[in-house]
Amino acid sequence: MKRETPIEEGLELQPIRPVYLVSSEHNGKKNIISVGMFAYFSGKPTLVGIGIAPSRFSYGLIHKSKAYVVNVVDEELMEAVKICGENSGRDVDKFDLAKLTAIPASRVSAPLIEESPLNIECKVVQDVEVGDHVWFIGEVLATHVRKGYGWKDGLLLKWVHEDTCMEEGLYYKVGEKVGIY
Repeated sequence: MKRETPIEEGLELQPIRPVYLVSSEHNGKKNIISVGMFAYFSGKPTLVGIGIAPSRFSYGLIHKSKAYVVNVVDEELMEAVKICGENSGRDVDKFDLAKLTAIPASRVSAPLIEESPLNIECKVVQDVEVGDHVWFIGEVLATHVRKGYGWKDGLLLKWVHEDTCMEEGLYYKVGEKVGIY
């Protein structure tokens, strides 16, 4: 039997999802934001999207430059996800703070994060305001993959709300195969 629960409680029970570092740059200002809102929107053309609140520093950079890079996270980048999620690019250089290396992308103005195993260059083709976030829908123009990297090497993140009223982020590696489609 099911019971209706408070919305927040029900949504906390969703399966875990990937977390990404999204890099951007405009007029010499660059930044990284930790993002859990990522989705595929189309296969042809290949469109992906990221959701960012307008109050975030990265929102302005992406809105003005019309470009971003989705940088996949592996175990080596766990601390960087925390650093980039807890600090504002208005106040600090997150590349320096997280000890990450910005390298030029091949198709967009936003930098790649060299330490990321997979970088996805995107040109914004549409932005859609949805509630308290804006979805930047981007056409994928290029991808860069570290030699030897496989999708099972990526990380998943689950935010949990403990009884202590503290939020905690838990990382998981992609698990075992449990069936086929």
